[in-house]
Amino acid sequence: MGEVEIVESGSLNSLTTGWENYGERTRIMLLGARADRHALRNHGRTVAIEETAVSVFYRPREERAEMEACGINHSAASFQFVDVAMADLGRWMQPLIGQGWSRGEVAIVAAEGASFESESWVCFHHPAMSIPSEIPLCESPASISRKAFVTHPGPILDSVSESDMDAIVASMASEIAAVVDENVHDEIDSIDVEQSVIEQVSEPITENQEEELPVIEPKEESPLEAELRQVISLLVAGGQEMGDIMEHPQFIEVSERASAAGVDVWGMFVRLSDDS
Repeated sequence: MGEVEIVESGSLNSLTTGWENYGERTRIMLLGARADRHALRNHGRTVAIEETAVSVFYRPREERAEMEACGINHSAASFQFVDVAMADLGRWMQPLIGQGWSRGEVAIVAAEGASFESESWVCFHHPAMSIPSEIPLCESPASISRKAFVTHPGPILDSVSESDMDAIVASMASEIAAVVDENVHDEIDSIDVEQSVIEQVSEPITENQEEELPVIEPKEESPLEAELRQVISLLVAGGQEMGDIMEHPQFIEVSERASAAGVDVWGMFVRLSDDS
């Protein structure tokens, strides 16, 4: 697990100068819910990484009106920019991906009065947060100097009675449940209307005409299928193209074991390719 050091003022550029000489690194954006901000600050304590990672939060101010025009609810969102070793990206994102976070891309553009070239960022977003096509900022994310959270490989810095990741799960569950509940009510209303129309125009079916439909039991995913799905998801999170994943050693190793156990590796790969 990581040890988190807080730097009162620092940017991704200033804190990671020269680090690329020691291995490939990448930068990502995390678009979370504002309620998860404290948990995300301590995210480094929940993961076991091999190289130091840096994260900086940004709270919009001057660009708030422009964000609202882009459909971004800045008051409910948390904007975090992370510099992490490419080899650690899967480890950093695994807990969040397991909780429903998704990968996308977003354009960071200069807000009114700012001057920097538009940048394309890989963005992982909370399932209750919609990812916009672009986000206007007053500064380039790599140059934003704010309180920074530097995660070093090492033991847990301190213990907590309730894990910060539980806080993420709780907030996600409540927000997703609200959305699902709203959708269910809409579907029920629609079904009631359709059913009333059908009852008016259809003839009753006699008992002899009724056919009992077979009950299809959902197939439970085996441990190997779950492992294969996780490996593919983590490789995608690490920036691997679907076409390159089949040649990745990690995929080859688990796919060989899965194939030997009778798992439809190709079918699962195709389904995940369609979903990505």
